[in-house]
Amino acid sequence: MASLRADQRAVVPVVSKALEAAVVVLFVGLLTTVLFGGVVPDHRDAVADELADRTLSTAVERTETAARLPDSVTRGHRTVIVDLPRSIRGHSYRIRYVSNTSFDSDSNTTTPALVLDHPQDAYDRQLPVSLPDSVSVSGTWDSGSDAAVRVTAEDNGTALELLNGPDTSRVEDGNE
Repeated sequence: MASLRADQRAVVPVVSKALEAAVVVLFVGLLTTVLFGGVVPDHRDAVADELADRTLSTAVERTETAARLPDSVTRGHRTVIVDLPRSIRGHSYRIRYVSNTSFDSDSNTTTPALVLDHPQDAYDRQLPVSLPDSVSVSGTWDSGSDAAVRVTAEDNGTALELLNGPDTSRVEDGNE
């Protein structure tokens, strides 16, 4: 009988440690489920929403700044680097110029705008852009490459181009 009790006592620490390990695994699994099931995705969505707003407002600001040439400049060019994030919420996006955009406040009035197109519609944005009437705009920005704005002033008007690609990394601001 004594040997039976000794054998049972030897099993108790093993069972105890196994139960402790099971509780830890259950706790980690529950914590992971709660975080990745609700808290983390909600935070990622909020960050992506804010990033989309900041990205487009930066693009509008840099475009408007580049388009404003001093009155003394009649011919020349200026190129301004635009620092855009490579992705929003893990997806690439595109920024394009639209000359006639209507906003929710007044659908009968249109205005020029920069538009952020994202694969997830929740992150699509549009912001009005104020450019001189003499400026013609072309090009788009794709998020996977470097971005810049090139403004060229000629006798017949001013052209603003949204540039992509590796050639924008070697660009310097300047006027001719």
